[in-house]
Amino acid sequence: MRPMARGRPIETWTELRHSRDVAPDSRYDANEPRHPIQVVVRRTGLTADVIRAWERRHHAVAPERSQTSRRLYSEADVDRLLLLRRATLLGRRIGEVAHLSSAAIRALADADDSAAARAPQPSRQVVDHPLAKAHLAAGLEALRGLDAARLESALLAAALALSTPALIERVLAPLMRSVGDLWRDGSLSMSHEHLATPLVRSALSSLMSAHSTPGARPEIVVTTPAGQLHEIGALMAAATAAASGWRVTYLGPNLPAAEIATAATLRKARAVALSLVYPASDPRLEEELRKLRRLLSLDAAVIVGGPAARGYEAVLRETGAAHAANTLALAEELERLG
Repeated sequence: MRPMARGRPIETWTELRHSRDVAPDSRYDANEPRHPIQVVVRRTGLTADVIRAWERRHHAVAPERSQTSRRLYSEADVDRLLLLRRATLLGRRIGEVAHLSSAAIRALADADDSAAARAPQPSRQVVDHPLAKAHLAAGLEALRGLDAARLESALLAAALALSTPALIERVLAPLMRSVGDLWRDGSLSMSHEHLATPLVRSALSSLMSAHSTPGARPEIVVTTPAGQLHEIGALMAAATAAASGWRVTYLGPNLPAAEIATAATLRKARAVALSLVYPASDPRLEEELRKLRRLLSLDAAVIVGGPAARGYEAVLRETGAAHAANTLALAEELERLG
C-alpha cells in the first residue's frame, strides 16, 4: 500500500522522507545536485527539450553545473518537475504555474484533479462524437465516386460541425489512411488519392489561416526532413499547432536539417515539428535528425510524428526529441512547452 501524506498518497521522494516519524538520514540532502538530465528525463517523463525550455524560459528549476558544464538536478528539482508535469497535464499552462512554490503547485493540481474527476471530459468526448463518423463516411462515399465537389462539401460540413482536433483526428487523418489502405487492396486507384490530397491540403491550410491571430505567442516551425516528400502529416501538425495557440511557420516538405535550423533561428522558434511517413528505417534520416539537434538552439524543442516515427525511437531518445503519436499527443506536448 502506498503511504499517505495528510490524507492523500505520497507522490515524491521528498514527501516520503518528510512523512516518516524518524529523522531522515543526515547524509541525504534533497537539494544536493546529483542527477544528470538523462536521469531526470527517465524519472519525470518529460523530454530534455521540455526541461531545458521550462528552465530557460520560465525558471521552473535552477540546476547546478558540473565541472564539465553538465546540468545536475537535485531531488527537489525532480519533485518540482513532476509537480509541474502533473499541473500541465491537468490543463495548466507552464507560464501560469512555473513561478509558484511547489506547495502551491501541488494544491492547485489537487484542486484541478478533484474537479476533473467530477466533471465530464469534453475534449475527448468531442473527438469521439458520432458526428465525426458520419462526416468521415460521407467523405469516403464522395471519394469513391470521384466526386470532388461533394467531397469538398463534406469536408466543409465537417469543419463547421466539429472542433479542429476532432476534424483532424477523426475525419481528415482517417480519410487519408483509408485512401492508402483501399489503394493497396485495389478498392481505390491512384486517381482517388490524387483527388483527395489537394482537397485535404486545402482544408488544412484553411484551418491554419482560421486560427492565425496576431500577438506575442510561441513560434513553431513545421516541415518534413530531407527525403520525406509527403506533407499531409506536416500540415495536420501545423493546423493543430495553430489551433493550440501557436504562431506557425510552415515550410512544406523535404528540407535539409541546415535549412530547418536556419528557419527556426530566424523565427526564434520555441519548437520544430517534423512529420515522418516513409521509410520506417533510413540511416540518412537518422543523421539528419542528429544534425538538426546539433544546429538548433538548446531552447528549441523537436517534436516528431507520423506513421514512420516509431521506427526512429532510438535516435529520438538520443537527441531528446519528443514523439507525438497523433495530433492529440502533439497538442499535449505543445501545452507543456507553451
